[in-house]
Amino acid sequence: MIISVDHGNKSVKTPHRLFTSGIIETESRLSMQTDTIFWGGKYYSLTEKRIAYMRDKTEDDRFYILTLFAIAGELELSGIKETDDPVDITLLIGLPPAHFGQLHERFEKYFLRNRQVVDFEYNDRLYSIRINRVVCYIQALAAAVTQFSSLKSYPVSYIIDIGGFTVDVLKLRSGRPDLEVMESFEKGTITLYNSIISQCNSQYARLLEDCDVDEVIKGEPTILPGEVQMTIRNMANQFLGEFYNFIRERGIDVGTAKCVFAGGGSLLLRNMIERGNKVAFPVFIEDIHANAVGYDILYRSEVSAHGR
Repeated sequence: MIISVDHGNKSVKTPHRLFTSGIIETESRLSMQTDTIFWGGKYYSLTEKRIAYMRDKTEDDRFYILTLFAIAGELELSGIKETDDPVDITLLIGLPPAHFGQLHERFEKYFLRNRQVVDFEYNDRLYSIRINRVVCYIQALAAAVTQFSSLKSYPVSYIIDIGGFTVDVLKLRSGRPDLEVMESFEKGTITLYNSIISQCNSQYARLLEDCDVDEVIKGEPTILPGEVQMTIRNMANQFLGEFYNFIRERGIDVGTAKCVFAGGGSLLLRNMIERGNKVAFPVFIEDIHANAVGYDILYRSEVSAHGR
């Protein structure tokens, strides 16, 4: 079975599922109703408190366990409720462009684990899997693949994938990658959240969470007072302005370039990007699962082309 997983710093995505990149470990099962995995003698439950940023996600087992949640969810959606014999998995994953060369082999081995059979319980149901192949792709490029039919009509365009901690920027010529620009910057929305939360704590003695910030930026109902909302909006606009200036120094002018925005951060900031009138031709890939979907498209096209 082929399963694609996009390991974001803020959330984990498969083609069909989305959950926060956060888990808690306990010796006994929590009484509350939440998705739970029992593996290696311990219980792991999903939480909305995300893991602190890790450039190298192979440093401990947390992203491996998050991947077990993703795999179990996809197996469940495909109608596999429990397994007697191990299910062979081809796992498709990705890394930011600037991290790919250095980390992709380590990332693949982290999940492959010598093709050992892995037994675990997911919500009291027994699953047995064997990850027998892992293929790593470049984030942003994978998202672009999902829109190739339209992107190929643009002589030059830029994919700007705003994620949790990184912003990936990829130059395309007629929808195909141009190695002239294939970079990742540590300027994602987590840096914005941290700045806003720190400012509102010091200025208004308000202890905010990421979801509080999301409500204001998206224009959703909120109980926060007007002055706090204004601070959040101003800091979000400042964040975008600084990012535009940052990439302009690297030869990308959002006022003239065809910019295609992807990722959860882009969708969060979409209204501000469009209202700010700084980006001349903003196009949005609206599917937050685009990277995971793109991994699957790339893999199947390779199999079709090479017969393996």
